[in-house]
Amino acid sequence: MIARTQVSKSLIILIILFLGVAGCTPAGIQPADLATPTAPSIPSPIATVEATLPSGWETYTNSGQCGYAISYPSEMEGVSQGTYSWSLSVSTAEPSGPVPNFIYVSVIPDDFQSSEPGAIYNYDPVETQTLLSMQVGESKSLRDDPTIAPAFTYTRLPDTTLSSQAAQTYENTQPWEFPSGTKEIRYYLKANGCTYLVGGYMATVGSGQPGAIDEALFNQIIATFRVNS
Repeated sequence: MIARTQVSKSLIILIILFLGVAGCTPAGIQPADLATPTAPSIPSPIATVEATLPSGWETYTNSGQCGYAISYPSEMEGVSQGTYSWSLSVSTAEPSGPVPNFIYVSVIPDDFQSSEPGAIYNYDPVETQTLLSMQVGESKSLRDDPTIAPAFTYTRLPDTTLSSQAAQTYENTQPWEFPSGTKEIRYYLKANGCTYLVGGYMATVGSGQPGAIDEALFNQIIATFRVNS
């Protein structure tokens, strides 16, 4: 009986000691410190810096129904072509015939209706629908006559980001009635209830002709295009 009582007392003492140790925390550490994990630091957002135009560049702004803005070097000249189109070319005093290279912007309001051919530069409803229905990588001519079909053949390229939006992109490597080595690029962008047709004809080789626009300058100007918000 005595031995059994001593075992019971020893067991009680061990349980009390165990509970006491479990309730202790290391010196200098409070229970709240153990219960609350340290929150990970969150980096501050980085401010977005808008691109700065090269020195001496000018900006054309159209504030109409399908408003937009585009910038270009001061040695170039922009000209309005009716209500819906505008073109840009290098200013030259040499009477060398038609300007070989230029950039243009045509705007087509969704409610536009006109039977007058050429009311909007490079816009034809049927041809536009043909191009917009093409898949990336597909090539198609806008003319059935095999003798001129190559000059009206367009290949749809991957979309290009224009004014922070995806624009369908097309290439014609031998546009009709332009000097050899000229390439045409067209972009179609839908915004603000309008279709923006932005494009141009550029020199892919060093032609040396007055008014030539190379592909690097073309891309630099097109990158400034913005539709009005």
